[in-house]
Amino acid sequence: MEKLREILNNYPDSTEVSLEKCNLTTLDDVLDYLGKLGNLKVLRLGNNFLSKLPSDMSNMKKLEYLDVSNNPFGDLEDIMSGLVSLPSLKHLYISLNEDDEDNLIISMANLQSFNGTPLTDIPDNDPALYNEEDAPGETFTSNPPQDSYANTEQNEKVEFNETDLESSRKVYEASCLFLGQKPQFSNFAADTIAHLKNNLTEETDHVKATITISNANKTLYDRSFEDIIGVIAKSDKKLSSVLAIVKSSYSGLLDDCFTLMDNTVLEYNKRVRSLQKDLDAADVEIGQLLEAAEALQQSASDSESTKRKVLLSWEKERESLCEEIGFLKTELEKYKNRLTQFQLNRQKISTQINTSPSKLLKTPQSPSTGNSQLSSSTFKLSQITVNVNTKSLTLRQLKDLIEEIYASKQKFDEKCAESRLPRETMEQHLYTYLNQKYGLKNIILDYASSIVQGIKRYSTEDNDVAVFGKILRNEIDEEFRFVQKQLKDTVAELLKVFLRGKYTKKMDSEIQAMLQQRMSGDILEEEWVDIVKYMYNKEDSVNVIMKVTEAIQAIQNKLNRGNSRQIGSTSPTKSIPNNQNKVPFKIFLKVLLTYQLKGHEQFLYKFVKLFRKVDGDKNGILSEIEFKHLLHLINPNRSESDYAQWLNYVDPYNNQHITFTECVTFLSSELLKLMGEKSQNDSVDEENADEEFEYENNAEM
Repeated sequence: MEKLREILNNYPDSTEVSLEKCNLTTLDDVLDYLGKLGNLKVLRLGNNFLSKLPSDMSNMKKLEYLDVSNNPFGDLEDIMSGLVSLPSLKHLYISLNEDDEDNLIISMANLQSFNGTPLTDIPDNDPALYNEEDAPGETFTSNPPQDSYANTEQNEKVEFNETDLESSRKVYEASCLFLGQKPQFSNFAADTIAHLKNNLTEETDHVKATITISNANKTLYDRSFEDIIGVIAKSDKKLSSVLAIVKSSYSGLLDDCFTLMDNTVLEYNKRVRSLQKDLDAADVEIGQLLEAAEALQQSASDSESTKRKVLLSWEKERESLCEEIGFLKTELEKYKNRLTQFQLNRQKISTQINTSPSKLLKTPQSPSTGNSQLSSSTFKLSQITVNVNTKSLTLRQLKDLIEEIYASKQKFDEKCAESRLPRETMEQHLYTYLNQKYGLKNIILDYASSIVQGIKRYSTEDNDVAVFGKILRNEIDEEFRFVQKQLKDTVAELLKVFLRGKYTKKMDSEIQAMLQQRMSGDILEEEWVDIVKYMYNKEDSVNVIMKVTEAIQAIQNKLNRGNSRQIGSTSPTKSIPNNQNKVPFKIFLKVLLTYQLKGHEQFLYKFVKLFRKVDGDKNGILSEIEFKHLLHLINPNRSESDYAQWLNYVDPYNNQHITFTECVTFLSSELLKLMGEKSQNDSVDEENADEEFEYENNAEM
C-alpha cells in the first residue's frame, strides 16, 4: 500500500508497476490505487499468494501486460471474469493446468501472447516495454521528454529547456526517495544548469548541443549515484565498493561515448567542409564550361561557312575511311584464305600421324623381317607380341602409369580444342605419351607390350585396369572413368552419412576415424545394404545385394577350405561364421564398380556393333562418310539436312576425324532410343539401311 501511494504521489504517469513477492493474498486493497494510474500498461504480480482475482478490473483501461504467474489460483471461474474485464490486455503470464489454459485462450480472443508464446502474427508495438531484463524489481516508467531543439532550424541558436534534464530530475528524485530526503532539484543542479546555459549561449550546432546536454545529465547521474553509495557505505562497505566500481565503469563508458561523439562531429564537419570546397570548385568549373559553351555557340552561329567547311571535310574523311576499310576487308579475306589453307595442311599432317601412330614404331629385328617397319594399315595394339622378355609391371605401377596417361590425354585434348584440331583416341595417345616420354622406338614397344600384358593380367582383379583396357579397345567411352570415380566418392559419402546418423553423439573427428576404419577393413551388412538401396532402384538393388552376398559366400568358402587344410582331412570341417555378414570394403566397392561397368557395356552393346560395322580400318575413328553411315544405321529416316546438322555439331571444324568417344558423347540421346528397340528387328533394319546407304552413295558418285 505504501509503495503504491508513493508511486501515485510522485510518479502518476508511470506505465509499469511491479508488486512481485509482496505476499499479496488479494487485490481488493490495491485495485483502486492501480486504477488511478491512467498510463499503466505493465503490471507484475507474480510469486504472491493470490487465489483469485477481482471480478471487475476494468478501471485499468490501458493495461496490456499482466504477469500473475506462480500464484495458487483455484478454479478458472475465480479469475476469468476479472481477466475478461481488462479491455486492452494483450499479453498474459499465468500458471494453470493445460485444460484451464486452453479454455482461457479460447475465451480471450484479444490475447496476442500467452506465457510468452505468440498467438497471432501481429508484432508487438513496443517490445522493449515488456522486457523484464530492462526493468527488474520496481519500475516506474513515464513518458520520455521531448528535446526542445528537435525541430529547430540549423542556423538558429539552441536554447536551454528544463525538459533537457528531465531524466536527471527523475533519477535525483528516486535517489531522494531511497535516502529519505525531500527532493530539491533546482538547488541540487543549480551549478550544472548555469554551466549548461552558458555553454549553449552561442551554440547553433545541434549535435554539439546534444553532447553538452548529455554531459550535464551524466554529471547529475554521477552525483546522485555518489550520494547513494555514500549512504550504503555506512552499512555495507562491500556493496558500496561494488556500486562504486559499477559507477566508475558506466561513467567511463559514457565518457568514451562522448569522446567518440566529439570526434565524429569533428570528422563530420571536416568532411562537410571538404565537400563544400569541392562544390565551390565544381560551381567555378561549371561556370567556366558554360562560358566556353556560350563562346562556341556564338562562334558557330557567326560563321555558317565554317560549318560547311567542317561538313565537307568530314565527308571527305568518311569517304577516305570507307576506301581504307574496303582495302582492309580485302586483305582480311586473303589472310583468312591463307589461314584456312594452313590449317587444312596442318590437319592433314596431324591426321596422317594420329591415324597411324604405328608408323613411328619399328618392330624388333627377326630373321625373316630384318629392320622392316610396321604397316599403318595392319598394325593394331591388340597384335603386339608379348614374349618372355617383356617387362612385367606390378598392379601399382600399372595404375600409376594409367593415371599419367589419363592426365596427359586430358591436357592434349585441351590443346587440340584450342587449336581446333581433332582429338586422338586413347590408343593413339598411348603411343603419343610413350613417344614424348621415352622417344626410342624399342623402349616404346617394350612399354606398350608391358601395358598390354598388365591389362590382361589385372583386368579381372582391378576395375580401373579393366576400364582402361575397354577404353583402349573402344568398348566404352573415355568419360566413363569419371562415372566410376563419382561412384567411389558417392559410396564413401553415403557410408559417412550412415555412420553420422547411427552415432549421433560422436564428434566429426570420431566419425571420420570410423569411416577410415571401415574403408580399410570390413563394412557391416546394415551399412552396405543401406548404401545399395539408396543408390539403385528396387530391381538393381536386388541384383547388387545378390552379387555382394555371392562375394561374401566366396570369401566364406575360401576361409573354410583354408581351415580344412589346417585341421587335416581326418578331422571334421568347421565353418567359420561370418559376423553380421561383414564384407571387406574393397570387395564391396569392386562389386559395385563391376556392376556399373557391365551395365554400361550392355547400354553400349548395340552401338558398339554398329560402330565397328562402319569403322572400315578399325581404328576407332570415323570419317564424314562413315559417320553418316552410322547415323543412317541408327535411324534410316534421316534427311540430308539432318546429316549436315549432326556433322556440324560433332565436327564443327570439318576435321574428318570423329572418335568413338565423341560419337558416344554427342549421340547419347540417340543411344537411349536405340536401347528401346527390339533386337530381332535391328538386324533386318541394319541390313536394309546399309544397302540403302550404299546405294545412295553410289548414286552420288
